[in-house]
Amino acid sequence: MRDFNRTFLAAAVLPVILGLAACQADYTDEALEKARDYTLENTRMLPEPSRDYVRYATPELQIDTLFEYRPYQLTEYGHIGRNVEFIPEKAPENDFITSNFVWNPPGLGFSIIALGHSQRNMQFWEPIKVIFKKPSFENVPYETARSAAIQYVISNMLYLSTMERVRVRFSEVEVLETDFDLEYMFEPMLEGGEAEWKAFLDSLKQQRDKKQFSLVWKADDPNKRIVIAGFGSPGGLEGWRPASGMLLTKKRLDEYVIGRYNRMPSLDFDMTGKSKK
Repeated sequence: MRDFNRTFLAAAVLPVILGLAACQADYTDEALEKARDYTLENTRMLPEPSRDYVRYATPELQIDTLFEYRPYQLTEYGHIGRNVEFIPEKAPENDFITSNFVWNPPGLGFSIIALGHSQRNMQFWEPIKVIFKKPSFENVPYETARSAAIQYVISNMLYLSTMERVRVRFSEVEVLETDFDLEYMFEPMLEGGEAEWKAFLDSLKQQRDKKQFSLVWKADDPNKRIVIAGFGSPGGLEGWRPASGMLLTKKRLDEYVIGRYNRMPSLDFDMTGKSKK
């Protein structure tokens, strides 16, 4: 009877243990093989030694959070969400992230990057595209402004698609000198409540002696642009801070462009090897 109880207990506990182990599994190796196959399929124009580097070398893994996963918890009524002030437990292993594999073949002159997305444990990794990225000389004002614009998009423009957010996070940005009259372009309700609107207007008044620059990415719609307008120093992007984010048609954006920032790093290359415009 004791042996039977032990057998029964083992049979009951073993599936639980295996289930917990599966929840903690790391799928990086599976994701890497998928990224490697996808990259080789889309880089047939490259020299074979560079492709061998993709086949056999261990790439660098770049990850960044797109959306945190938070289980939706119900009230005792079963169909009404909890009070919005309630903060549910997080499940970071299920966070939705960008996960990119980067190879730097010797002598090639640019990196090969397989852009993709997955859960944080790399499960369900799917490729988006392969890009070739040229190294650029460090441009501190540009990189600082770009990082501030990226953070603004991630925090405030939640209506953008996953692909648009990936593009903002991992591609270079076009910098334009613009003359948006931000005080009159938005209705108060679009910027928040009365206090937020007043703070927004006050922040604009403090920027009147600075030059306006807009950081611009392509949207999914080829006729639209993701625009983050802000203010830097009279001489360039030093001290640039975002003031407002917009999704505009290219035609509308062109109406407010008065110049181009001339200290840009080289743009990325797509998998065809042609510079993106």
